[in-house]
Amino acid sequence: MPDRLVALAGVLTGGTAAPAIVVAAIAHGEVLALQPFRWGSGLIARASVRLVLAGRGVDPDLLACPEAGMLSLGRGSYVAALRAYRSGEPAGVAEWIRWNAAAIGFGASADAPHL
Repeated sequence: MPDRLVALAGVLTGGTAAPAIVVAAIAHGEVLALQPFRWGSGLIARASVRLVLAGRGVDPDLLACPEAGMLSLGRGSYVAALRAYRSGEPAGVAEWIRWNAAAIGFGASADAPHL
């Protein structure tokens, strides 16, 4: 198992003081960057956003739909933000976190009228 995946597991299970949205973005980015599954790494990466938000109490009932925000922001911006994240540069990681925060926020607000 790659060291980065072990480190991610430690963050997810061992706790961190980082905000849930930051942890969700990092989980999403790491699974996409590492592609640890033969099939479905992207699906699992996007699902990890929901699971982190639920597990950290942001959306315990899994009512928000961050995927709606991801779709709204578009594939082009998703790919660009992921490339920035994969660069490993602090500015690229920050861009990825901001992109995820925007997607999560949009997904939460899009679902609000239905709750």
